[in-house]
Amino acid sequence: MSNSTYPAWVRGRLVAPGEPAIPADDEGLQLGLSVFDTLLFERGMLLFLERHLERFEGGLAELGISVPWQPAAALEDYLAALAAERGSLPERLLLRLTATRGTPAGGATLLVTARDAEVLPPGGVVLALARTHKAAGDPTEAIKSTNRLRNVLSREEARARGAWEVLFTTTDGFLSEGSISNLFLVLASESGPVLHTPALAQGCLAGITRDLVLEELAREPLVVDGRVVPVVVGELEVACLETALEAFLTNASQRVVPVSRVLGTDGQVLTARLAIPGPVSEGVRARIQAAEERYRSR
Repeated sequence: MSNSTYPAWVRGRLVAPGEPAIPADDEGLQLGLSVFDTLLFERGMLLFLERHLERFEGGLAELGISVPWQPAAALEDYLAALAAERGSLPERLLLRLTATRGTPAGGATLLVTARDAEVLPPGGVVLALARTHKAAGDPTEAIKSTNRLRNVLSREEARARGAWEVLFTTTDGFLSEGSISNLFLVLASESGPVLHTPALAQGCLAGITRDLVLEELAREPLVVDGRVVPVVVGELEVACLETALEAFLTNASQRVVPVSRVLGTDGQVLTARLAIPGPVSEGVRARIQAAEERYRSR
């Protein structure tokens, strides 16, 4: 549940916090026919806007939602309204675009909301394996929809166990992703460290930062201690956690998030020797920062 103090942009008008704005028969509310995307606004810019809009519009097409507003223009209008209302914009803010199929009579609804970005705990975050699983190959996993009951309940349970984020496995027993993040592991090999991440076929959402990491390392491989770090996208067994040298998460709001340990469903620590932060995760962080600076200087 959000406790945001920011107004919302709903169907072209600004709505005060707590003010009703969605019809009771909205199909997004009643049936979950809605999609969303979360963007980071930082230092006066929405980072990687085009990538977010492409994913958002892909979700609209998948669910047959046609909105009569341009999402980019809605974001711009909302930021201008916030600046006019408050005198200035925060240094860092998360904006969420949400579109619902709406009502048969009134059509679709487009919303823009805001919240302050979460401050991460120092020293890396703790993950906890979920007790529920994802079905690998389920096409709905590729849609960033508001049908997030499993994710929300699993993350709440993980937090009750002292973790910051939950980590899902598939019904076949392979690692998948977090509720709000993608997973990367650094594993040892005879030739040095190798960076692994689950394939999208393992029930993962194509995260914006995940894609950036893979693109950046394909464009220019990461070198650690004089050795190129290969990147493998595929299947990762849960047992890989026991030997991982590093683990980190990626998402648009926090970028690269080091993991300090992973807990099993019984509370047992599954990771033995995670470096925090490790040289690979620090190298990836630097690459993402460089990509952001290039985006800003276009």
